[in-house]
Amino acid sequence: MYHALAIGLSEELFNNLKDHLSKFDLHLAVSPTLKDAGRLLSEKVIHLLIADLEYLRSIQQDEWLSNVRHISFVPVVVLSNTPEADTASMVNYGVDMCVSSKEPHSMIADQIHAQFRRYTEYNHYNDPDNDEVASFQIGDIFIDPSRRIVKVRGNPISLHQREFSLLLYLMRHPDIVLTPEQICEHAWGIEGNYGHSASQSIYLLRQAIEPDMEHPIYIQTMYRTGYRFIGR
Repeated sequence: MYHALAIGLSEELFNNLKDHLSKFDLHLAVSPTLKDAGRLLSEKVIHLLIADLEYLRSIQQDEWLSNVRHISFVPVVVLSNTPEADTASMVNYGVDMCVSSKEPHSMIADQIHAQFRRYTEYNHYNDPDNDEVASFQIGDIFIDPSRRIVKVRGNPISLHQREFSLLLYLMRHPDIVLTPEQICEHAWGIEGNYGHSASQSIYLLRQAIEPDMEHPIYIQTMYRTGYRFIGR
């Protein structure tokens, strides 16, 4: 089951979209507040975000859309009364598609589905529940296993395969102290020479993602135990 999140939609439009999108194994839920939406985007895998621009403007929060890209790289569809005038600014906010809210609900649903289909096919998300391929984000760090993409605070980071596998393993076990033995066995499938193998790759990974090598904020060293990924 894929998961979509709606913000500020009318009850009628929400119900119509939910019925239409359910045909494509896409479950649409509503977020009552922007705070709740931000929490869900940062904690769960969301495959689509739909927001009503007029609603955001009514609460003076249209710039909230630009903050989404600090939380998630989910595709964003915005409904607007004046899409011709709003598209440029929405693109600058990181929005993927600006759709006219004045169109029939069936046409809005078709356009949203088209965006969703492009996203899932491009990312090879044939199985949305497969954690091996689903992209996700923890704090400042986004990772896409299927395309081997890493972004820190929205900035692309280049990693060698070994360090990418290490980061992926750490991010799948956040806030857990992992020993060098666990890292070598589960991140790389190797045995022996635990200490050096893990410490060297941790050093290289920190070089790539940490803003200050002397004071790492994403990967903590736990004295005589191992390492813990924080992400924030």
